[in-house]
Amino acid sequence: MGIIAVIFQLSLLAWTMYQIYVRFRGTQAERILRGLIIFVPILLLCYVLKLSIITKIFEIFSQTFIVGLIVIFAPEFRRVLIQLGGEFNLLNYTEGSKGLDSIQKSNHEIIEALQLLQKSKKGALIIIEKAKAERYYINPGFVINSDVSKELLVTIFSDKSPLHDGAVIVRGSKIAFAAVILPMTENPKLDWQYGTRHRAAIGFSEVTDAMCFVVSEETGDISIAIKGKLKRYDDFESIEDTLNRFYSQSSAKRHRRARFFHYMSSIFNQYLHQKK
Repeated sequence: MGIIAVIFQLSLLAWTMYQIYVRFRGTQAERILRGLIIFVPILLLCYVLKLSIITKIFEIFSQTFIVGLIVIFAPEFRRVLIQLGGEFNLLNYTEGSKGLDSIQKSNHEIIEALQLLQKSKKGALIIIEKAKAERYYINPGFVINSDVSKELLVTIFSDKSPLHDGAVIVRGSKIAFAAVILPMTENPKLDWQYGTRHRAAIGFSEVTDAMCFVVSEETGDISIAIKGKLKRYDDFESIEDTLNRFYSQSSAKRHRRARFFHYMSSIFNQYLHQKK
């Protein structure tokens, strides 16, 4: 096996391990992954030294251990799979100048709607999806399929609207659904003062790669839930920066991924040329 083939395989393995760690960073599974990073070299050393008792024990319990990890950290695995599909799905919304312009326009409309909702202290739950996640809706609500506008968002969350109780789902520059009922978090450490909207935002962000805006009906405070963590924002400039960064990160990842695959392709082509 040539040196180029070895470099190609090691690079691919290192990239895969890095991507797995990045996806699970900030989740409950992160500590397990850190432990595995330490444990795997020790296990390889045991194989090299032919420590048969240790390696045999590992072979017996390895399958049970892997299944147990999948069961315990099922929400994290689901989120990672949705992230992988979500980045490519979101790129479809932002591809080209027209796509970027429509996203920026919808972001501006969302920010203005949040300002109006905060001023009138109307409770709201707005979900910005990267990937389609209907499977996690408790109730799919009603199809809207309309351009994002502050007037429509404020109208939906009006007390007299039959759609105000659920969440609004935004995909790209479109309001896809309204009155969607989402799963609530089961985190026992969550403050009891959080209402159903906040718990639904946290719960949905735990199992998907969505950004969830919550406007408190009691205080008018605006919070954002991402990856199971809720943060309250005091100024709209920070909210807009967070929203824009939500889209720009996928574009940056696309460029990094393109550079990586270009580099790996060149190594593979050199390997094929060497074989000839």
